[in-house]
Amino acid sequence: MSPVRRGVKSDATAIAQRVADQLSRDASVEPLVSKHFSRHDFEQALAHSASPVWVEDSSGLLRGHLYGATFDDPLNGRQTWTGPDGYSYEFENVLDNLCDWAYREWRESGSAAHLVWALAGNGTQDWIERGYHVVSVRGSLALGETFDFTWPAGHHVRRGDGADLDIALAFDALIDLAQGIQLDSLTDDQRESNEADLVDLLGDPDCHYHLVEVDGVAAAQCVTFPLPPLRGSHDDTVYLGSLAVEPRWRRRGLATVLVHAVLNHAIEDGFRFAEVRWHIDNEEATSLWSSLGFRPTYVQLRRSLRT
Repeated sequence: MSPVRRGVKSDATAIAQRVADQLSRDASVEPLVSKHFSRHDFEQALAHSASPVWVEDSSGLLRGHLYGATFDDPLNGRQTWTGPDGYSYEFENVLDNLCDWAYREWRESGSAAHLVWALAGNGTQDWIERGYHVVSVRGSLALGETFDFTWPAGHHVRRGDGADLDIALAFDALIDLAQGIQLDSLTDDQRESNEADLVDLLGDPDCHYHLVEVDGVAAAQCVTFPLPPLRGSHDDTVYLGSLAVEPRWRRRGLATVLVHAVLNHAIEDGFRFAEVRWHIDNEEATSLWSSLGFRPTYVQLRRSLRT
């Protein structure tokens, strides 16, 4: 008889303890990972989750758990996501047993792939050995003193708004290309969804759309907002995203100066950490964020469920 079964509400306390222990271990390896964890809130969320949790139960002793939420992705179809709190195990055979059962359920629900966040470094090895590959990175930076820099002549940074939608759409297309997305492959629904997201972003008072102009012409952008509570991330973290530089202004240090400017604003606003994400195939992003001091905390890995 298999030791794997569906989790029940009474398992929530034991699973929460396992997650707390795992986050604590992650934080001891990487200080940019936060071990802060509300077990009560997690237990409540787990107990009322609509998606099944799989546990390995060895005569009443929980030896691991695996949870995944399945959603429809506009670009990649139906996929299942697992966060840093969505799994635990001490032995590889436990992970194998959990995956065997979970894969069946996810395939039956129409999921084409499983994506999981794992601690950067040694935390990825077990997943890679099971056919997963790294697709993106979460990087963090501890903030301290403000950065000393000077804007070149003719350069000006301002906060964009709804009137800058066309500029934001043009930069969004550049980001898609950098991530390997062919623009002619996007459907009308995907284009409309992207535009709606940008309209919401430009109108959100918590989001800052930083736009650099050179002699009055848009040359670069960056979006920042307070990072919502996220497992493994510290409180008071500002998120930096959608960084892009117009091709003719690249390789002049503009991205670095812009990031220093937005980080200075964040420091003045009381943020203590900054976080970014980048696709592993985007070599320029990997080089830039690393050069700016951002260190990988978690990586997202993907495995097809069709094989």
